[in-house]
Amino acid sequence: MKVRQSGFTLVELMVVVTIAVVLLSLAAPSFRSMLVKRSVQSAADILVSDLRYARSEALKRSSTVIVCNSLNGSSCMTLCSPAVPNVCAPTASWKGGWIVFADGNSNGAVDVGEILRVQDALPSMASIASTNPANDRLNFVYLPSGWARASSQTFILTPDGAAANAARVVCISSQGRAALKAEGATSCV
Repeated sequence: MKVRQSGFTLVELMVVVTIAVVLLSLAAPSFRSMLVKRSVQSAADILVSDLRYARSEALKRSSTVIVCNSLNGSSCMTLCSPAVPNVCAPTASWKGGWIVFADGNSNGAVDVGEILRVQDALPSMASIASTNPANDRLNFVYLPSGWARASSQTFILTPDGAAANAARVVCISSQGRAALKAEGATSCV
């Protein structure tokens, strides 16, 4: 009686591996694009969520709540001036992170126990700025009424790399209401 052996030959195995490699190489670029779009979407959602949170906390606490950009998570950023060269930035870039704090003593600065949320730097983002970063706001001050007067701002969240079509737009109205525009939008208008 003959016993037949079952299994794959080396040639069959190599053909299957080759086909798998070709299919993976075709899928990898679209997967990378999906990951980039998702990281931009996530960053935009976080920014909008924190701005909405600050607004609701101002209403709930009946006090001023401020959202400001920050590089260290403990103090607000200021624009450069010769008087304070080491604690400043040339533009109000928000990609370094931000702080949400309840300004209980109305001094406009972060004091002990006032921080509500901290967002660390977003390393996958090339920029979180408008088309004219020199005019970007350093902070958004929400009053006890929930309004943030003269807060109109457009943020364009741009990812690192060449995926320009993955950029998202966050609009903040003159009253301080934050909204995320539909994918593909290039402005708040």
